[in-house]
Amino acid sequence: MVIVIATIRPARLVSFAQALARETGAAVRFEDRWSRVLASAKVEPPALVVLDEGLVEGGPMELARQLAHVNAAVHTAAVTPLSPAAFHVESEGLGILAPVPVEPSARDGAELAQSYRRLVQPQHLVSQGKP
Repeated sequence: MVIVIATIRPARLVSFAQALARETGAAVRFEDRWSRVLASAKVEPPALVVLDEGLVEGGPMELARQLAHVNAAVHTAAVTPLSPAAFHVESEGLGILAPVPVEPSARDGAELAQSYRRLVQPQHLVSQGKP
């Protein structure tokens, strides 16, 4: 399983990425070219794409929209300064798993991993209390 973090500032997201990798068991890679993220979504889709602000091709919401047109099965999370209420309004209909703070910590990575696991984990295992 691969998680892609689309960002131009990988050094500032290292602890977030390490926690995300540790908690999901996924290989996490950074990508600064949106074209590569879209290309991989067609051929070998990542399990999750974390969309950071600052990519020249657009903001996280626009990029989530583009990704959904290419492969709607790829899960996304968006780095955003928006409040939870504003995020809900802005991301409505985009299927974004969760907002991520602009300066995400290891704890934020672990929390996103937990949200991701709840999403993809078979419901019968959740009801039985299994991880």
